[in-house]
Amino acid sequence: MSGISTLNLNKPMRPGIQRAPTSTNLSRPLPIHRLEGKVAFITGGGGKVGVETAGRLLIEGANVALIDIDQPALEAAVPVLKAAIPTGVPLESRLLTIAADATKEMDVEACVKKTLQRFGKIDCALLNAGERDDSKSLFDTTEEDWDKIMTTNAKSAFLGLKHIARVLRSQCHGGSIILRSSIAGLQGFPGQISYSSSKFALRGIALTAAEELGQYGIRVNTIHTSIIDSGPGFKEGWSKENLRELKDETALGRFSSPDDVASVVAFLASEDSKFMTGGHLKIDGGCVSV
Repeated sequence: MSGISTLNLNKPMRPGIQRAPTSTNLSRPLPIHRLEGKVAFITGGGGKVGVETAGRLLIEGANVALIDIDQPALEAAVPVLKAAIPTGVPLESRLLTIAADATKEMDVEACVKKTLQRFGKIDCALLNAGERDDSKSLFDTTEEDWDKIMTTNAKSAFLGLKHIARVLRSQCHGGSIILRSSIAGLQGFPGQISYSSSKFALRGIALTAAEELGQYGIRVNTIHTSIIDSGPGFKEGWSKENLRELKDETALGRFSSPDDVASVVAFLASEDSKFMTGGHLKIDGGCVSV
């Protein structure tokens, strides 16, 4: 057949061509536990995404500090996360839970200090604290509505980033900070003025921090999730019209699940993403074209 040929695999290579990819040591298999020995710091840790992510990072070898304002939620997470730790390994050697308010600077500083006391270092963080308000028009949104959402979603991320970055800088070995935003931080949604504004703010925080912290080897990225099917009540805060439109426009034809988010966080926390910073990664099934 004309125009088709096979390669001569025994042909001598041109000078300067390496025999194997320089980034891969082919004498041994790639590690299964990408995060072995690393320490992860997670705010908003009592929710479904926080717990799922903590479990994924534990399975990948990391030690985890899990922070949430809801102490009962943290207590409920502990038996779930035990399954991610090998039999015979003391739970307290791998997992630290702290009830604290991620919007209070003193609390954030105390959480960072407790994490360092327990594990000796911090390598990565998922700043996941946040909430959604009811769908309201611009005209019906009050000053109190605005302040509450901006404080919970944007201020908590700023405080977490500030104090985690300070530790990472002092350790002199870089690190990864991940801010959980939303598809509402990529496009506007009617009835979501406060929420969307707070999620867009996370992009500004991350981009600025990525520029400032790159010199220290610290990477900062945002992840943008769509609606997550996390059990009863996961549709709260979205109007029926928004839900129908999002489902119809999602290329994969479903809402996401907590493990869809956890797997991306594990990637960003690992060295597999070592040259990624200032990015925004969509975890949306293809519903937003940005």
